[in-house]
Amino acid sequence: MAILKPLKLRSEKVAVKRSISSSNFIVDVLVDTKVFHLDEPYSYLVPADISEEIEIGSLVKVPFGRVYAEGLVLDRREGGSTAGLKFVETSISKSAQISASQLDLFREVSQRYGVPLWDVFRLAVPSYSKTGEKSYLLKSEVSIIEDEGQLLRVAVSLKQGGKALHEILSLVASRSASKVLLVVPDEKTLETYVNKGATPLSGALGKSERYANYLKANFSKAGFFVGLRSSVFIDLKSSDLLIVLDESDENMYEKRTPSYNVRDVSLLRAKRHSLCFISSSHSLEIERLVASGWLTEKAVGNSSRKVISQSAQAVHGIVSEGLKKGSVLLLHANKGYVTSFSCNNCRNLALCTCGEKLVLTGKGTATKCNLCGVVRDSWTCEYCQRSLPRNLGKGVDARAEEYGKSFPRVRVLSSSGQNPVRELPDEASLVISTPGMEPDGSYAAVLLMDGEQLFGRTGLRSDEVAELNWGRALNKLVDGGTVYVSLVADNPVTQSIMRNSFAKYHAEKINQKASAFLPPLYRLLCIEGSSLEISQISDYLMAKALSPSVQLLGPMDITGSISRIIVKFDVQLNSEIVRKVYEYNRIRSLQGASLVKVRVDPFDLI
Repeated sequence: MAILKPLKLRSEKVAVKRSISSSNFIVDVLVDTKVFHLDEPYSYLVPADISEEIEIGSLVKVPFGRVYAEGLVLDRREGGSTAGLKFVETSISKSAQISASQLDLFREVSQRYGVPLWDVFRLAVPSYSKTGEKSYLLKSEVSIIEDEGQLLRVAVSLKQGGKALHEILSLVASRSASKVLLVVPDEKTLETYVNKGATPLSGALGKSERYANYLKANFSKAGFFVGLRSSVFIDLKSSDLLIVLDESDENMYEKRTPSYNVRDVSLLRAKRHSLCFISSSHSLEIERLVASGWLTEKAVGNSSRKVISQSAQAVHGIVSEGLKKGSVLLLHANKGYVTSFSCNNCRNLALCTCGEKLVLTGKGTATKCNLCGVVRDSWTCEYCQRSLPRNLGKGVDARAEEYGKSFPRVRVLSSSGQNPVRELPDEASLVISTPGMEPDGSYAAVLLMDGEQLFGRTGLRSDEVAELNWGRALNKLVDGGTVYVSLVADNPVTQSIMRNSFAKYHAEKINQKASAFLPPLYRLLCIEGSSLEISQISDYLMAKALSPSVQLLGPMDITGSISRIIVKFDVQLNSEIVRKVYEYNRIRSLQGASLVKVRVDPFDLI
């Protein structure tokens, strides 16, 4: 016989009645909805029991539909109807995550790159850590610094002997009473400045330490902070200084949405604080601002040197002579780059009508352009009308072994991304390095090898990368040292190295890029999706009666199912075209359709 259990009454949960805050009882919250078109702020009521914890910049949890979502408080205000408004569920952070001026910057970035505001916040602010916030609040000190008034806008060009470390530490020392933020391209460089007393802002840190350091950098009135590209969003006052090191480096470009770059974000916020770009070779955007007078140029270092242009027989002699005086550096091209080709008769690079370098697709003279997608069965040089392509690619795997056989009594070091050598030994050594991996130290001779391969690479900014890599190497040359350039004497790059100035070369490049509707005078918008989606957005853009300065390239097939169009538009149009594409994706989101992938001002298209 079954035993009956005693009956129990069902307990009924009664919602706790919450009272509204007595002042500023409505907040506008940016909610992480995960839905593209639901990107506008929503209003909520502030409960009295957590009113003191909620301020502009606070992170909160709010009801959204049938779930609870994170949200960022954008505003807190009085008045207005409270009908239908829900309460903020709870506060996540005990203090503000961002300032009002940061919020303004986030809005500017979201408009420039055509993304929801939450996407900017997600990249700019590290993940919340309760432990990290508690650590910051226990140690934080508040001090008041008066604004210094006039803003500094300068581009520092590092010549031979000019050291970035020394220049940056001098700038830090001159502003000891204010905040200095240094943005660097990689962890290796970041560690150098951490060893000099800077507070790090890096994803390599633990979650708690990273968040605590973020809050310290964001809200402290003084100090020296160094971080990677996302640290460019740290709050700065008018008395503070932002320093960007090597802004043309590929690591200064974000590959995720929003596809921002450090240089453009720095320029967006330049009206609020002082700004300094430091590099061995600036981008064409910075060179254009220097030429216009918006940025003041300052050159650091200018030692004497002997420059020898391309001569295969000279390499062995230069290395031998250099080793008698100290260490010698041979800089070879990285392996694996997609290389273009030149004419074997006149040696001019093969260019497409759109301005990009052509690549050979296989045997014969069939070519392809990675920018506009045009494929041709044959190629003829536009300068000499000959059809003699000359591939510029070379392998570098056996370089160290080859030089070791040529100089058997000399210590030969090989430094690359897989096996980096950090410091140059005291004894005279022969160093074979790939760009960016040169051991720190001074060299009696620097040999810049594979010039045609480096400057013949395809890519929107391949020349800027090559110049930066060579410039960094040249800064390690001792006074009176020897430079070997693996390009002919009348090459504009060789001439620039001889003059110790790329100003004339960059002016010519800017004019050349302008005639091809490429940066810096034009912006690029890369849109990818299915063939049908790309066809639809092409029709959508054409129906908008775009300005004559807007060009559409494509569509071109990327893979079997993905196509791409490139939109070129004048920088004076600002973000008008970006906004149209953003509106198009909002419409698709409302219709429940998939979004097209959009990259604004990408580093490259390959």
